[in-house]
Amino acid sequence: MSLAIWLAAGLVLTEALAVPVARVHAPSAMAPAGAVALGWWLLIALVLIAGAALLDTPDGTPVDHYGLPNGLTALRAWACAPLLVVAVLSLPDRLGLLLWVFVGGAVGMLDAVDGIVARRYGPVTVLGKAMDPFGDALFFLAAALGCYQLGIVPLWLAALIAFRYAAPVLATPFVFLARRRPELVHTVWGRRNTLLTGFVIFVLVLVLFAGGPVWLAALIVALPSLVPTTILHFASLIRRAADAPVAR
Repeated sequence: MSLAIWLAAGLVLTEALAVPVARVHAPSAMAPAGAVALGWWLLIALVLIAGAALLDTPDGTPVDHYGLPNGLTALRAWACAPLLVVAVLSLPDRLGLLLWVFVGGAVGMLDAVDGIVARRYGPVTVLGKAMDPFGDALFFLAAALGCYQLGIVPLWLAALIAFRYAAPVLATPFVFLARRRPELVHTVWGRRNTLLTGFVIFVLVLVLFAGGPVWLAALIVALPSLVPTTILHFASLIRRAADAPVAR
């Protein structure tokens, strides 16, 4: 029943955001946007269903429901496709930018909420610990593409954010092929980098609304904060993989 509830919530979220936005752009865009949202919903739904095998607490106790933390992480992943629809389609005035900022900002806050809920109320599951960093990767990849499309970040910063989140996900299969089994959770520097990324995007949004030079603000704010924390995050990941136990 918990799975059915979250699947229904995800379907409503994806379609209710993508289709009306496409209607404002052009009535002919409604069907393609709805199809894209439905396909993305199905992909994340399959991941969530397959993840039932990981519904155990870290000490191995089985959990018989997905719980609020896992559901919120899934909602964040489901929101990526309709948010990109908002960024890509042309909307009147600054409607696209406003929807991106307020809806995307609210979805981004789920990253903090699901962790707080998991630690305070539970359940903390192996599935949740694995989904959270991958959910971050999906969300910030969409954020990098959408922010660049809307003029919030310059190309170099969008590429940096995309690389920071995509590279660990793409490298994970190769780490497993090397028979290393590192824990798939955030690093300390990864969490700091994520917080700083949100702060940088927030500052650049303010600069954009004020009509200031986004490229200059990005150099001043992002260069000294995101570049070193990204390097330290990757160093932590490499060290974790090297120290991980070898599978038999």
